[in-house]
Amino acid sequence: MRLAISTDNPRNWPAWNMDFEDEQRAPRAIVGGPAEIRIVENGPARVAVEVSREAEGSKFVQTIRLAAGDAGNRVEFGHVMDWKTKEANLKVVFPLTASNINATYNWDIGTIERPTENDRQFEVASHQWVDLTDAGDSYGVTILTDCKNGSDKPNEKTIRLTLVRTPGTRGGYEDQGTQDIGHHEFVYGLAGHAGDFRQGQTDWQALRLNQPLVAFQSPSHSGSLGKSFSLMKVSNDRIRVLALKRAEQSRPEIGSEYVVRMVEMNGRQAQNVHISFAAPIFSAREVNGAEESVGPATVTKGELVTSFKAFQPRTFAIKFGAAPAKATAVQYQAVKLSYDLCVTTPGRQARSRVLRQPGSLYPRGDAAE
Repeated sequence: MRLAISTDNPRNWPAWNMDFEDEQRAPRAIVGGPAEIRIVENGPARVAVEVSREAEGSKFVQTIRLAAGDAGNRVEFGHVMDWKTKEANLKVVFPLTASNINATYNWDIGTIERPTENDRQFEVASHQWVDLTDAGDSYGVTILTDCKNGSDKPNEKTIRLTLVRTPGTRGGYEDQGTQDIGHHEFVYGLAGHAGDFRQGQTDWQALRLNQPLVAFQSPSHSGSLGKSFSLMKVSNDRIRVLALKRAEQSRPEIGSEYVVRMVEMNGRQAQNVHISFAAPIFSAREVNGAEESVGPATVTKGELVTSFKAFQPRTFAIKFGAAPAKATAVQYQAVKLSYDLCVTTPGRQARSRVLRQPGSLYPRGDAAE
């Protein structure tokens, strides 16, 4: 793997176009040479090494991270970059051992295969991942991205993910010659797998990279829910939950409903999928994206039972029955705050001092807590 800087000066429409001759030309520089390397994390949950380099007036800081548990099935690369290089694009080059004329590109609720590039099709769009599985389907690598949506495939073994782009302006529009100049922070990753991405389920790694769990600690307390509690369960791990929310409108004849939206991830049919919640389902109906009724849904023993076609999104409106256990209601009390000023302050320390300062803004100093 390496960071490659290539000349990028399209004939027309520089902000939108890339020329194939520029794409095919060898990089004019590789981000290499002397590096500052230091260990920034070395704990039981994660280790990380930071590598700092400079090239063509730009500074690149990469943090290579490996975590314990399932997160250890991917390697993450955090980038902090001050980009000042003009008439150029920056790509991270992945020279892989897997070889295939086609690569698979994620389009969120579906995928598409594209062949090795040609002069009519080289920079390819994708969402959260790109996969290159060996032609024999024995193994492959999935490249995970959090915000970089363009890449190219110059040969059967190489993927190049486009990171930033500041084009030349021989095609006019001089104002476009400074796009992407400045400070950038982003993350990409790698996840290897046996078989194809479906068997390795590396698409889940991309989702976890993009939507990491947020941990928090609550006070220890006794409760009725036990040591393990699940809000929602899906019997097929290749069905992805896109949303769980209150219905936009309540129907008087039904009462309050919740909407769950799901999609099939393998590009294959999925039969007899059971969806259950912490409370049994009393009734369900299928709706469309606008939450308009489409038809009935099957509820069996308090569970929603359905099937999916390849990459099919389906949405259901659900009404719950009585929960088998009840948690203690959250105790809260509204506090009336008397103030007549709107105040903003820079920095956390300044904000903290203002909010805790008794006076005309908060007549009762503890109200700001």
